[in-house]
Amino acid sequence: MISQEEIKSFLEGNDPEEHIVAIEFDYLTDSIYKIKEIPGKGKEIRKDTFTPFAWVGDLRGLNFYQSSKGLQKEAMSKHGIMIEKLETKDNDRLEQGLKYMAKCLKGYRQLIQFFREGGVDR
Repeated sequence: MISQEEIKSFLEGNDPEEHIVAIEFDYLTDSIYKIKEIPGKGKEIRKDTFTPFAWVGDLRGLNFYQSSKGLQKEAMSKHGIMIEKLETKDNDRLEQGLKYMAKCLKGYRQLIQFFREGGVDR
């Protein structure tokens, strides 16, 4: 599970990597480019990878994959999807909200396709 501290740190933009001023995404290669402005050195661009993700609420009422866990698991395998339940500490507001994180090991397009095939188009 992901802790509240990690979520807070992410939302506030905390990153130990210094001097990042922008990040660009290349849709075709599923790569990101970190643009850094390094004091005394100038601008630097570095290619990097990332794991696309989406915060998701409870999809049970949306007939997601025909409400079939088997079909959903098969699609998760096909698209390289991992779903984690986020730590809510039994907070009602968090429990009713986006309490899952769906990550895709095969890129952004596969993440989107997983939800489309399940009947949920963002």
